[in-house]
Amino acid sequence: MLRYMGEAKHDGLAVPGRVVLAHEPPFRIGPLAIDPPTRQVENGGLRETLEPRVMQVLVTLFRAGSAIVTRDDLIQRCWEGRVVGEDSINRVLSRIRHIAAGIGGGAFGIETITKVGYRLVAAKGEDRPPLLAPPRAAPGWNRRMLVAGAGAIATLAIGGAALWPALKTRAGPPPEAKALFDRAVIIRQQDNRQALAHLREAVRLAPEYGEAWGALALSYSIAIANEPPERVAGFDERLREAVRNAERYDPGNADAATALLPPPFFGKWSEVEPVYRTAIRQHPERAAAHGLLGTMLMDVGRWSDAVAALRAAKSRNPSSPVGRYKLIVSLWAAGRISAAEDEIDEAMKLWPQHGAIWQTKIKILALSGRPAQALALARDPASMPFEEADRPGHATRLLFLTALATQASGDVERAVKATRDKAREVETERLNMALQATVLGHVDLALDMLEGIYLRSGDWARSSFDTRWLATHPLFQPHARPLWREARFTRILNAVGLERYWRTTGTLPDYRQLR
Repeated sequence: MLRYMGEAKHDGLAVPGRVVLAHEPPFRIGPLAIDPPTRQVENGGLRETLEPRVMQVLVTLFRAGSAIVTRDDLIQRCWEGRVVGEDSINRVLSRIRHIAAGIGGGAFGIETITKVGYRLVAAKGEDRPPLLAPPRAAPGWNRRMLVAGAGAIATLAIGGAALWPALKTRAGPPPEAKALFDRAVIIRQQDNRQALAHLREAVRLAPEYGEAWGALALSYSIAIANEPPERVAGFDERLREAVRNAERYDPGNADAATALLPPPFFGKWSEVEPVYRTAIRQHPERAAAHGLLGTMLMDVGRWSDAVAALRAAKSRNPSSPVGRYKLIVSLWAAGRISAAEDEIDEAMKLWPQHGAIWQTKIKILALSGRPAQALALARDPASMPFEEADRPGHATRLLFLTALATQASGDVERAVKATRDKAREVETERLNMALQATVLGHVDLALDMLEGIYLRSGDWARSSFDTRWLATHPLFQPHARPLWREARFTRILNAVGLERYWRTTGTLPDYRQLR
């Protein structure tokens, strides 16, 4: 039986049986130092970032020691029990074998036991796998030490309230609280729920840690904006409490300043822009406000301004794949294709199978006159993110790319049919499908879909209409160009308030200089 892993009862946020990377301590396999929360593996100064699924499987195999891990074990712990094809598991194992042979220095491998499962094995000549040694460079992440330290600091917080202000003045927050804060900032882009858990614990250990209160407020705001209402019940009051404490203990905290007006920005562009600009003036060194401003500017079609903001965010936080993806999209939409492709090349080295970056590379290739290259990349199993191959939408993508590459009438007809079917089947894909219909030459169909999305009218009206989830930035990307001169398109912009935003702020979207 596998050992207990990833099941820490941390505010009830972990899923029983699942490997939760945020809760896994660092470990070593021979010379390879592995840090699950950051997904980093390192050996002698060489460093790689693993995909989340790959790291989950590696953790599962490591925790099993020399025991065999069955296919069902892997699916339960790393795929949350979902139906997974054999190819998906094999791709993950192939990636780990590549890591073992490359940066791992050949110190271990993965043995396949036919019809039984898999296990880590030592390199030839070793008696056993060199497992179980925690990395000496990261003692702060040893779980026993963290829990023990947390208990000690909690005792001080309860019994010696006068000690914390003096401690904060002399040396900043306690190391355990600072470690939790640092970890939360790293993982928030991938797992905001786990970031919330870390930040709650940080402020419990250090009740006057203003920076952690600000980060907690921002994580609450992200959850409120992006999760179903039933999952965030009571978060509004917790958000306000976190903002109050951030302002009390860290006046002018940038995260707190932006937390009360979180994304998404639909319909609130004029309201949120000055808040983010004020936060940037007060805390120019913080990436969060730069990133939020850049995202908002994307949604109003101000691509050149978005590039400047997102470059500023990248310079302050280069480890965010989501921020890098947004910068790539903005560069491409601003007409700076070479710069966008340079960023993609760098991003794919850092995050070789990040879904959004991979999709964006395919999109730019397809829509800049290289559809055959895009199709080849989409069909390449070695470069495909592990989750993408299992998504039904991938078949629609392949039909679309094939139509662009061949221009054959039969391929175009099949792609249009698949686009219609996908838009009917999945409402959240309707905006992407509208732009896909535009590229395939069906502008009226695209406008029908857009009116259903934004005006809730016609045959394509959304059945569940929640304006919080609406985005507008795809309307201003290059492949939307055939829509820009259409009267129906202008009607949509008026109805959602974008024309009012441009008029009151005295700005123009980039596309009006291009059309």
